[in-house]
Amino acid sequence: MIMRIGPMAAAGLAALLTLPAPLVAQSEVGSGPWTIANGNPDIELHVPREIAQTYDRGTRSKDGAPGPNYWQNHARHTMKLTISPPDRRIVGEQEVVYTNNSPDALPMLVFRLYLNSHQPEAMRERPYPAGFLSSGVSVEDFAINGKPALWNDPKSPVAAFNTPGSTTHIVMLEQPLAPGASVTITMRWSYDITADHGWKEGAIDESTYFLAYFFPRLSNYSDHSGWDLAPFTTGREFNNDFADFDVSVDAPRDFVVWATGELGNPDAVLQPAIAARLKASRTSDEVVTLAEPEDMAAGRITARAERLQWRWQAKSVPDFAIAISNHYRWQASSVVVDPATGRRTAVEAAYAPSATDFTNSVEEARETLAFGSTEWPGVPYPYPKTTIVLGSADEEYPMMVNDSSNLGSTPPAGVSVDQFTAFVGAHEILHSWFPFFMGINEKRYPFMDEGWTTTFEYLRNRKVLGGETADALYKDFRVTRPGWPAPTSGNEIPIITPHDSLYGMSPVFGFNQYGKASLGFLALKDLMGDDAFKKGLHLFMTRWAGKRPLPWDMFASFNAATERDHDWFFANWFFGYNYMDIAIAGVTSGADDHTVTVRNPGGMALPFDVVLAYADGSTERVHRTPYVWRDTPREAEVQVAGGKALQSVTLDTGLFVDFVPADNTWKAAQ
Repeated sequence: MIMRIGPMAAAGLAALLTLPAPLVAQSEVGSGPWTIANGNPDIELHVPREIAQTYDRGTRSKDGAPGPNYWQNHARHTMKLTISPPDRRIVGEQEVVYTNNSPDALPMLVFRLYLNSHQPEAMRERPYPAGFLSSGVSVEDFAINGKPALWNDPKSPVAAFNTPGSTTHIVMLEQPLAPGASVTITMRWSYDITADHGWKEGAIDESTYFLAYFFPRLSNYSDHSGWDLAPFTTGREFNNDFADFDVSVDAPRDFVVWATGELGNPDAVLQPAIAARLKASRTSDEVVTLAEPEDMAAGRITARAERLQWRWQAKSVPDFAIAISNHYRWQASSVVVDPATGRRTAVEAAYAPSATDFTNSVEEARETLAFGSTEWPGVPYPYPKTTIVLGSADEEYPMMVNDSSNLGSTPPAGVSVDQFTAFVGAHEILHSWFPFFMGINEKRYPFMDEGWTTTFEYLRNRKVLGGETADALYKDFRVTRPGWPAPTSGNEIPIITPHDSLYGMSPVFGFNQYGKASLGFLALKDLMGDDAFKKGLHLFMTRWAGKRPLPWDMFASFNAATERDHDWFFANWFFGYNYMDIAIAGVTSGADDHTVTVRNPGGMALPFDVVLAYADGSTERVHRTPYVWRDTPREAEVQVAGGKALQSVTLDTGLFVDFVPADNTWKAAQ
């Protein structure tokens, strides 16, 4: 895209947006174990220039750890929202305290207004129905450090950026925000919630709303790219900083509010018996029903004031979401997520009773949280609560899931509607670790978000559904169903390609961030073995939890954890123009062994099994990890001891669906 900035002084704007020169010229910061064993000296991962500069500045280290000068900016949001269904107008009063932890003086602030994507003038990556359109976010009052200021200043040197349909908004400061200093922004804003047309927020029905991406926030200012000015076009996800939230929701009585974080005043908004049952659920495995629609209608759930103030608080999360309804079933329980300490996490669900595939959602969420906390990724769930809400987004939010019912749909073969709904819910809950706990830039590197979560989802399904069903579901839903094996133009685009540099909703891009990336992580698991793989994953997570990691931090952390250089593998799977296709080139037999020559026309370092069928009716299966391709990436030999006569040889790639399976079988001459 060519960004046209009109007649304004381009040179002056460039000076505002450009990162400073490196703080340390050509430093040796982070020189890690670069003599790691088992490496291929001819393989070196490409490092973009903006990432290489972080090593010079000392904000990141070449061995994958945060550098001694690492920083990230922080915001503290205090908000009051007024919601009055069926009125669609949402009104917010907000204070943001933004702290500049960078070494740079910031002459401007960049705000992110995601809901301006509803404006008719906004760029979007696919058509939406007319009901999706709205006037976006309207900021009525705006002040900086208590001094009234213009939200739209026509004399500002950046006024040309603040046009209708823009999802970013730039405000110049009278004085640059100094390193280590904070600025306090106060504002009053409003927007009209639209009908839910299959995006990730909106009115689910006349009295059930899901609010997401609704509040003005500061865009990300990073150590590698400065201000994130890329527009939100509804085809990419998010790049939000960690923040603290104190949010009050003013709602009519007989409406229940659910939100990110913990409810700070249950005794003020709930009737005593309901508040007591909610409190008891926090220490119990039992699933209790706190409210049915008829209970809400009869006035038996909330306190009896005309309007109630629900107060929610959350710390160190990249986003905040809210749900409200007066006719949803409300259930609650809890689960131990840290066996070492006995720490529990609350689990809640809110859904219409007619969505019978949600009936077991609390129990299924408990199972998923326990799995994620103790098995994969095997790090205790870091938050105090999660809530599953019936909507239509199939989307994750910090401590929240907005999922659709699958009643009336046809799930992938081999699973029931209930199992598929649980599978989708598990996927969204497992996002709690990636991107939220780990601070992933979903917009640019979604393979670190969706790829990891798809991997954990598959491993969870193997435990819950069994290996055969989980494998079939993975191949059907994550690889073959969207038609990715077809020779589609662009199918070999490397996973590392910045997602926000691509335009359009091509399924190729979905393959990169979901199935292909997940297969890459599973291939790495096969290469390293479970113990070493988990050691690398945990080192990466320990280093970068609550921070903003990049792919190079992840790759180097896996190398550092095991003191083995896997850059040849990362180059192959994440940086290469490869696809999944191997073939039998020939079979030779000697007196005491057989040699199977395997070609790799697709170039991907796949694990595979060689299945030998002998003339006497017996079979033998020999596994090869991706290591077989390290030194000879286009051809490998598999030697199998034994002198029995062969009848046939087949290559079995399992989950790694071969895009050209016809050449995977050899048969002995008759």
